Amino acid sequence: MRPIIGVSGKLVNHPNPSSPRGCFLAEGYTNGLAETGGIPFIIPYLEREEDVRALAARLDGLLLSGGVDITPTSFGEQPATGLGEICPERDWIEAILFDEMQKQGKPVLGICRGMQVINVFLGGTLIQDLASQKQGDLIQHDQRAPHWYPGHHVTLEAGTQMHRIFEGIDRLGVNTFHHQAVRDLAPGLVVTAVADDGVIEAYERPDGPFLVAVQWHPELMWHKDRTFLKLFRAFVEACEQR
Repeated sequence: MRPIIGVSGKLVNHPNPSSPRGCFLAEGYTNGLAETGGIPFIIPYLEREEDVRALAARLDGLLLSGGVDITPTSFGEQPATGLGEICPERDWIEAILFDEMQKQGKPVLGICRGMQVINVFLGGTLIQDLASQKQGDLIQHDQRAPHWYPGHHVTLEAGTQMHRIFEGIDRLGVNTFHHQAVRDLAPGLVVTAVADDGVIEAYERPDGPFLVAVQWHPELMWHKDRTFLKLFRAFVEACEQR
């Protein structure tokens, strides 16, 4: 059977003030999963923890998607000047979903915000704003090129799962739309891709169930370059095999 994969979305306000808030998710996530054999399920915003955990029990895997900034108090810091929009409700539900996936030994894939928030859940920290907090010269991490275009390159670490997923290539052109990044990597994680300015662009957990995260947006690239479906395919296969 095709695995059912939960995907977190963005809590948004409807343009009509009289309409309630809803959940938005870009189609590249859902179609990328479907294209590689998964059945995507957009996770609704639930108010009770027991409902979130019951939903997680029905899933075969979890994809934590891109979105707004993570609340800095969750990793022991006060808001920096460059902090953007946050969504405490999303932080809350994703923390419960991730915890349940770990308890049940289910695969997890993090993309952009997803990469950042998983690192926080596991005890790591973030750079709240690259432009104001990262020392040294930075390359552009918020590209003005089309969303599918590789705005910069990353170096993949040899011998890692990420290196194998992309079939042994050492350099990969990726898109880039972020101003936050991993500062201190959580215990148990290993870096698998780095930008030329030293910003961590991907990590994985070598032990235990599939746990891979990337800073770029493969869901925006695979329509133009099917190389990026390899990441979705590896994740879906892990969900099938659990």
